[in-house]
Amino acid sequence: AEILALGGEGVMIRKASAPHRAGRTSDLLKVKRQQDDEALVTGHQPGKGKHSGMLGALQVVNRQGKRFKIGTGFTDAQRKSPPAKGSVITFKFMELTQDGIPRHPAFFRVRPDVDCAEFAGLA
Repeated sequence: AEILALGGEGVMIRKASAPHRAGRTSDLLKVKRQQDDEALVTGHQPGKGKHSGMLGALQVVNRQGKRFKIGTGFTDAQRKSPPAKGSVITFKFMELTQDGIPRHPAFFRVRPDVDCAEFAGLA
């Protein structure tokens, strides 16, 4: 929490027995905080390239009324049968932009236990 309060995005963890080496190495692991939230699915964007004929991205709106797309985090099976319009999903993200849009949102799961009425007037 202190690192985040100082403007850092995470910490680097080094394998204790590893000597210091310049550049990228498998002895280092970057750990960054992820947040999550729910959003209402408002539409589907078709996939391109290897995702042609499947879901490319979900169009969603969160409880704050911010509209954005989520195009990662899906299995091929989920891309072939994506969450229905009107369903509520959980997504993970790193931080909010200055405009309040989640940065790097990734699909996590469908939330059948969350009532879409919580998003009334936003769809």
